[in-house]
Amino acid sequence: MNNNTLKDRGFLKDSSIYFTGSLVTAGINFLTLPIYTRFLSPSDYGVVSLFLMFGQVSAGLVSLGLQSASYRYYFKYKDRINKFKSLNSSIIIFLSIIYFICTISIQFYGEWFSTVLFDNKISARLIKLSFVSGCMEYLFIYFTFILTAQLRSVTFTIITISKILIHTSFALYFFIIHSFTFLSLIYATLISQAIMIFCLALLMSNVLHFHFSFFYLKKSLKFSYPLIFRLVIGMIHKSFDKIMLTNFSSLDSVGYYSIGEKTASTLKLIMDSIGKVWNPYFQNNAHDNTKESKKNIANRYLEISFFIMTFGLFIICFSEEIIKLLTTEEFYPAMFITPVYIYYILFGIMGMISVQQIQFSEKTLYMLPASIVSVLINIILNIILIPKFGALGAVMSLSIAGLFSSLVHFYFGFKLYPVPLDFKKFIGMFVLILVFTIPVYPLMNLNINFLFKIFGKLSIITLFIISGFYFKFIYYNRVRLLVKILNPLKNK
Repeated sequence: MNNNTLKDRGFLKDSSIYFTGSLVTAGINFLTLPIYTRFLSPSDYGVVSLFLMFGQVSAGLVSLGLQSASYRYYFKYKDRINKFKSLNSSIIIFLSIIYFICTISIQFYGEWFSTVLFDNKISARLIKLSFVSGCMEYLFIYFTFILTAQLRSVTFTIITISKILIHTSFALYFFIIHSFTFLSLIYATLISQAIMIFCLALLMSNVLHFHFSFFYLKKSLKFSYPLIFRLVIGMIHKSFDKIMLTNFSSLDSVGYYSIGEKTASTLKLIMDSIGKVWNPYFQNNAHDNTKESKKNIANRYLEISFFIMTFGLFIICFSEEIIKLLTTEEFYPAMFITPVYIYYILFGIMGMISVQQIQFSEKTLYMLPASIVSVLINIILNIILIPKFGALGAVMSLSIAGLFSSLVHFYFGFKLYPVPLDFKKFIGMFVLILVFTIPVYPLMNLNINFLFKIFGKLSIITLFIISGFYFKFIYYNRVRLLVKILNPLKNK
């Protein structure tokens, strides 16, 4: 067995572990959605969505993108682990101090945020809890980034599944025993985050030694500071649409947006599970810096792209059935949100390679143009489309902005670290999925037997996959290798 085959097997095995975790997480989300939507109204979902958004945005801003520095320098210092321990510990201590100061400060400005940003539709108390939740979520992401860099796929999967199980258990407890509404999800979020951060801190003891170094903190900030402006823009991009919906539409619209996003997030989970293996694969091959390693990057990227698009098309086709099966009638408008949101995620495929290219070059300043383009387009389109189309206008704005942002990332990524990607194939994949998406909305609006609809949608997906083989976007031998590795009986 040659070296490339061994790499393939390792890549696919780790991918299968992450993918399994994503499927379990997605499965739990789908199973709980019918329960949650019977306890909550669209406006309740809107409150939860605003709670999560404010925490993630505010904590993300004050965290200065330092998880990217930790992740990047792990590959540089993994053979000199004491240096990485110093860098990692310095970042954690710095973040702890920043979080403490900001938590105290936000106690005095909760009312202001509630009034100015959210028209008093989310209370000052929830604003304060939201920031604490955002800080814990950032630390969770920070630690899991290191797990993926270490290729600890089993540990990562156990952690993510445990988190969703703990969250679900406490949410049901608060729903059933205490008859809370949106507070059930908020309290469950806070408790599950606190438990998992404690567990992760124990697991990360091998890369922590509580030594603060100004040298390594400065080095980390130097890497991440070009990302700060990008973070600001990204947070505006992430929050502006929901703030607009809150002020110019209703909490119901935020709820539809949230359910559509939640349904589409299954694809994001799959994409992230692949990214957990893809990012170290890219970095390790990029460090080899040979023609063969660059070719490996390009070929693997094309395979991943088609795989993600296939799952994306599946969710687009069956978004109607998923929403109707798992929610109540008052949530049905969300089925028109999901397909458009899927395209926002699909455009992010370009970022899977281009962000790694830019980070490898250590010229993170080149991430800024894409962020500027994205937020400007998003704000302009939100102002135009939200008053007319509500939640659908918000997600349309998001997807169009995501497309242009990804194209700019793509340009700079290949300029800084070129790889021999077959651009005709890559563009062809997007053209193909667009062609097969066009019939879906007419099918949604047809008043015919649901079995005929399902048959039509399955035919669309089947033809898409056949076309992928015909145009050589994917190869039979690669599929056979994947099946062999994922099937334990064939590995005996």
